[in-house]
Amino acid sequence: LPTDRIYMQARDSFVIPKYKLIFFAFPKVACSEWKKMFMRMNGNKHWCKVDAIGFDIHKPENNKILTLADYPAEIAAAMMTSPLWTRAAIVREPKERLLSAFLDKAINEDYFVRKCCRKIPKEMEEDRVSCEENRKDFGSFLKFVKKYPEECFDVHWEPQVLKVDAKWWPYIDFVGHQHNVHEDAKTLLSSLYSNRDPENKDIQSAWDQYGKTGWGNDNDKCENRTHEFLEENTSSHNYGARSQLLEWYTPELEKVVEEQWAVEWEQEETHFEKIKLFPGKK
Repeated sequence: LPTDRIYMQARDSFVIPKYKLIFFAFPKVACSEWKKMFMRMNGNKHWCKVDAIGFDIHKPENNKILTLADYPAEIAAAMMTSPLWTRAAIVREPKERLLSAFLDKAINEDYFVRKCCRKIPKEMEEDRVSCEENRKDFGSFLKFVKKYPEECFDVHWEPQVLKVDAKWWPYIDFVGHQHNVHEDAKTLLSSLYSNRDPENKDIQSAWDQYGKTGWGNDNDKCENRTHEFLEENTSSHNYGARSQLLEWYTPELEKVVEEQWAVEWEQEETHFEKIKLFPGKK
């Protein structure tokens, strides 16, 4: 474990001791919402400052959520194999997740230009110019991410399954999916009970305590949500990528993604649905 990614790069390998939960969060898979949830569960009063200017929920010093790296390696390894702990992850269909990354990071802001185009070697000036000029073209986005894997590497379009070492995937007890995230979140949180509740009190699940209510309707610092956790994902960078797949993909681009991000579908524990946007096309 000491040299494994879930430990060495444990920024999103969250640990909630109160509920004996280890949760693996992936960029572009409602990770901001889950961080909100864990901050609430931990009693962090700043959980609702997610969209506030100058407050970055992704910084550990702000969210104050424990990770596997906060434990000695031998203890973290025991937690990853113990039947007393629940290990969970929510994954997103790869074609949809990639498009979501493009819409958010290339269309909505200049993140892709800064993190990819301007990192292309200066001697490849033609590519640098083309990358920036065609920054809002999905095919160009995929082309340069593929052509410059080191310069254009980024967690938002990196295969999500690689954030968990292959040997640890079989130990993940619960794998939910973004397209069914409300129900999957409810199932997961309904199975978790605090190990710190007094014995003489009615014990509620994490869903009963934190999932049902409190997502904006009683806190003037929050978005005005009146629904349950993840019943409506009004995160500022939710672009409904699933409904736009056919608008941006072509048979050629679908093939590129299936080949270059093949590892996503090869990880059997994810149980990704088989989406074929252009059936019959080779």
